Amino acid sequence: MRHILAALLGVTFSFCSTLAAFCQPPADSPIQAAAFTRTVITVSLDGQTAEEAINQIVSQVSSGSPDRRWTWWRDGGVDPNKIVSLNLAGGSAAEAMTQLTGPLGWEAFPIPGILLVGRPEWIDRTLGTMVTSAKQQTIDLKLPQGTSSRATLSAILGQAENRRLDLDRSESSEAMGLQWLPHDVWPEIHFQQVDPWHAASLALSEFQMAARQGSLLARLRSRDESLPDGVEMIEDTDTSWRDTKFLMTYPTDESEAEVRRAVQAVDASGSFRSGRDPKTRKKSLRVHTNPAGHRAALAAQWNAAAAPAQIAAAGREATYDLKLLNKPANEVLQQFAGAAAKKLAIDEDAKLRSQAIVSLDATKQTLEQLAQSIADQANLHVVWGDQVVRVSLPKD
Repeated sequence: MRHILAALLGVTFSFCSTLAAFCQPPADSPIQAAAFTRTVITVSLDGQTAEEAINQIVSQVSSGSPDRRWTWWRDGGVDPNKIVSLNLAGGSAAEAMTQLTGPLGWEAFPIPGILLVGRPEWIDRTLGTMVTSAKQQTIDLKLPQGTSSRATLSAILGQAENRRLDLDRSESSEAMGLQWLPHDVWPEIHFQQVDPWHAASLALSEFQMAARQGSLLARLRSRDESLPDGVEMIEDTDTSWRDTKFLMTYPTDESEAEVRRAVQAVDASGSFRSGRDPKTRKKSLRVHTNPAGHRAALAAQWNAAAAPAQIAAAGREATYDLKLLNKPANEVLQQFAGAAAKKLAIDEDAKLRSQAIVSLDATKQTLEQLAQSIADQANLHVVWGDQVVRVSLPKD
């Protein structure tokens, strides 16, 4: 009867035990991730690793989102040391992530506070097996680089149970019933206001494991080295997660048609329901589809989001965090001028000096301030006009 009622409402849910956890990612994840389309970025990356570049983008989104800290979780099957290049003037963080991950064959997908980055199949499997706490609960967790997988999961469980784990003491994770988890050493982790089941699900996903439906967090421990009752292996032949359908709500002020088309291209049976966010009254679209359908929906929504220049114009003058290394000053100034919808004019006698190589590591500066920093390094004079950015030699 419950499934019939849900179908009449236009959606179908997969139910897990309400005493433990819901087996689906949070429906409002794309709305919570609106910071990625709102955050304006001017970035020039050349010769940096993918990990360094993603750190820079995500930290900029986080710094501009006081109510929600963002971090990211990397698919263990990809190489974070791949060298990347990215030049983006006045784009969104969503656009930056898409341009950065695309050439690598990776994608990105948000759950509250955590951006998943990796192979599309890994994202699909992670979303299709993710568990969310039945009752709202969050944890804060900060672990240094090099923390073992067992110690990480032990810390997640300890935080959820209001019990502190001292990683510097001799107390081992084996004594806490986690010796069944394979050993691995992980990057730095900094979760803030994250659902503990999300964090635990990600830890399990690294080893192609998942929580059983209706599990309690406590059931992730066992008395010996055997797999605990609350965990199951996902065999290579088990692809049921591909067809797991769940509901997510997307902000669609400009993109409802694009989102619908994108989902239907990969899931003809996907269902939709238009509405408005009860708080902001902005348009939204509820989408019920499989993980691949949700990846397509997010990509369409990110691509169709309002241009960051329009967002910046609607509020205060945008500021930027920018890190670049060994770039010609004239190329950088051209990017800044373009991001501000201005023309760049370089005096003839200043053109040679404008080719000077510059570097920059700036935080919370306007485009005009960034341009002045570049001009100072190259010993140039810059005038940030209403229509034209003019570059000349300084007067003696």
